[in-house]
Amino acid sequence: MSPTKPEKTKVYEGVLHQLKQFIEDKAVKPGDKLPSERELSEQLQVGRSSIREALRALELLGLIETRRGEGTFLKEYKAYHMVELLSTFILNKNRTREELRIAKKMLEKEILFLSLGRLTSSDIEALEECLFPFCESSHDSFFKKMYVLQNQELLLSMWQLISSYLQTVEQSEYTAEWHEEVLRVLEREEKESLLSLFDDTAGEEYPNKTEDGGGP
Repeated sequence: MSPTKPEKTKVYEGVLHQLKQFIEDKAVKPGDKLPSERELSEQLQVGRSSIREALRALELLGLIETRRGEGTFLKEYKAYHMVELLSTFILNKNRTREELRIAKKMLEKEILFLSLGRLTSSDIEALEECLFPFCESSHDSFFKKMYVLQNQELLLSMWQLISSYLQTVEQSEYTAEWHEEVLRVLEREEKESLLSLFDDTAGEEYPNKTEDGGGP
């Protein structure tokens, strides 16, 4: 029988803590190469899939980087405490989809507000390119570009981690029309219209979103 979501969460959190301890014990410094997934799996005595998920979380936070053909390397270790903070908060079994959606919406609204009056015509064009042709990954590409344009690396890391976890428990859809309206509102610099894009659909956290209908 496969583990339930709470059990998987405990394993995931445990692996993050073990990786943290491993880095401290081995005095791994920024720029140093980490062992392979197989080696970490053997040393920490956990499955490779759990190691892979934990490494993905670290990479989304900007704490490690994977270089094709070379391996995985530690980046700025001084920010490592953020992993424990975010993983404990986001992956706690008592947290709900509702809280994740609200956190994601807050981060998306914040970057849109930060972008009001700061986007050039070339920025708008770059954002439009994220939407055409519109596909399943367009929403992520669009908002990632927003964070990059405003040089908000911390917000980007938080948004990516929350978004990535939320995608594992429900399916969401965003239409091309909604994103196009976001661009029009940003071009016109209309704060109130920007708010309505998130709040004008009664009972839903996002316009144009569909859920799978299951429980947490």
